[in-house]
Amino acid sequence: MAQEERQAASDRIENVDTLNRTIAQEAQTDQELESQVPPRSRYGTIWRVAAVIVLLLALLTSVVFLA
Repeated sequence: MAQEERQAASDRIENVDTLNRTIAQEAQTDQELESQVPPRSRYGTIWRVAAVIVLLLALLTSVVFLA
């Protein structure tokens, strides 16, 4: 019985959290969160991977020419 009560309480807390997030988004009062964790660019990962590949190629090239 106690476990069922804990689960019910946990479900209520999750529902309240979801409702609070929805209200904050609709009222546009969630801007402070974006200032702490800025939105990520969808192309950011591609640029990072490309930069790593270019650096690895440069490192490999310098190793081959120095050997």
